[in-house]
Amino acid sequence: MTSLTHDGFHRSRPASELRIALAGGAQNQRDAVKELIAQVREVDSEITDLGEHPAGYENDPDLALLIWLLDPTDHNMWTAGLRSMTSTRSICPTIALLPKRSPHFMQAALRAGFDDVLTFPPTSEDILRTLLRVSEARRKAQSLSDNQICSLVSVCGGQGISSLTVWLGFALQRILGKRTVLVDLDLQAASLSVLLDLDPEHTIAELADPTSPIDSIRLESVLSKHDESPALLAAPKRIEEAELVSATAVEASLKVLHDLFDAVLIDCGRYLNESSVVAFEHSDHVLYVLDQSITAVRAAQRFLCLYDNLGLQHRPQLIVNRYRSKDVVTLRSIEEALQLPIYATVPYDETTFKQMQTVGRDFWHLSYATNVRRSCETLARKLFAPEAEKAPATKPNLLSRLFGIAR
Repeated sequence: MTSLTHDGFHRSRPASELRIALAGGAQNQRDAVKELIAQVREVDSEITDLGEHPAGYENDPDLALLIWLLDPTDHNMWTAGLRSMTSTRSICPTIALLPKRSPHFMQAALRAGFDDVLTFPPTSEDILRTLLRVSEARRKAQSLSDNQICSLVSVCGGQGISSLTVWLGFALQRILGKRTVLVDLDLQAASLSVLLDLDPEHTIAELADPTSPIDSIRLESVLSKHDESPALLAAPKRIEEAELVSATAVEASLKVLHDLFDAVLIDCGRYLNESSVVAFEHSDHVLYVLDQSITAVRAAQRFLCLYDNLGLQHRPQLIVNRYRSKDVVTLRSIEEALQLPIYATVPYDETTFKQMQTVGRDFWHLSYATNVRRSCETLARKLFAPEAEKAPATKPNLLSRLFGIAR
């Protein structure tokens, strides 16, 4: 299905549709190319005719393909013309159409910046191959763009960051089917491996060598995995090894993990350093975790002041952990003190927390952890699948409800 427009890209269209612009050449030549594109049934597309001289056109940042019919007698202006079309938008593939097959002009078009050169009129096979290649490239890019990094932090101790990181990791993996990895940047406490009941053979300290690039093969070799739990990039085995982990190594690791996994959850701990800032810079979400204590609220104020001074892109989102509805410190008072809305709450459940620590099981195996489980499922959807946020949470089975009544 192909639709033609002549006035821009502002009409609503399917997200999967390729937006194609035609420029240069005579009207009958552009019409011939439109007809060839319209015959391609494998790819939905929408064509905008920019005319023979598209200078000054307001470009669409979501343009998928630019096809330009070039005039060989004007080859000295090809570079300037292409730059005028690509300077104000995201770079998309550009195809040059030449009136004849000339090695000299083909080379000139490639040097001007075009990605490929075809002869006019192009064959139907040329058009099909071009559209399929662009469509697949955009599909892969969109898949990577869906991957997200989320940092959890609190400068006040005892807020349950590590527990929440693990719970959220299980929720993402079990409920949303996300390939999830946890990164332990609380390098001294190293709590994530304890909560996952792991004794890591490899840790992030093995990535400290600056002479070896951090690629997917090297990174996957130091990840820990156990049963159905998320993967883990563990903290160093010894505290003194924490000094070996540089911000540069952390940044390189996060870039690779972003490509390997759907969701990257970072336990930043309570001590801020250069690696913490790197994590914040690369995160799609920064979750600041606090409870309903005066000291936690005061620490959050200090953190938010520092965060504002750093000038980072994403505003932190407040998570009230171990929430009690009857606590003297209410959610409203926290919001007023921090001038920031509460993003989510996780209910107080000390029994679940202790069971996870002593038994080493996640709360999907604990019949009485219903409230915590539902809260983490809701938070996971809100962060990583906002379109499914209103979907019903996992319904507890009969045994779970009976245990809840017994309590």
